[in-house]
Amino acid sequence: MPEKEMPIFVRIEEYRDVLDVINMIKHKLSEAKEAINRINELKNEEDLELERWESGLEAIERKVQFIDKSLFEPESV
Repeated sequence: MPEKEMPIFVRIEEYRDVLDVINMIKHKLSEAKEAINRINELKNEEDLELERWESGLEAIERKVQFIDKSLFEPESV
């Protein structure tokens, strides 16, 4: 009988240990995916907040430029 067709015998304890390890790996993979999803959510929230800050700064900059121009440039008559 060739080796490929020969039955393989594994102790029940070892088989259970392998199943436990595989289940633990699946659980850890699931936890890692959840962590990555949460990190992506936080990154998206951070990006949105940074856009708001940038927009606010640009608005303030325009107002300061307007005040500066109004105060220091002579009016044309």
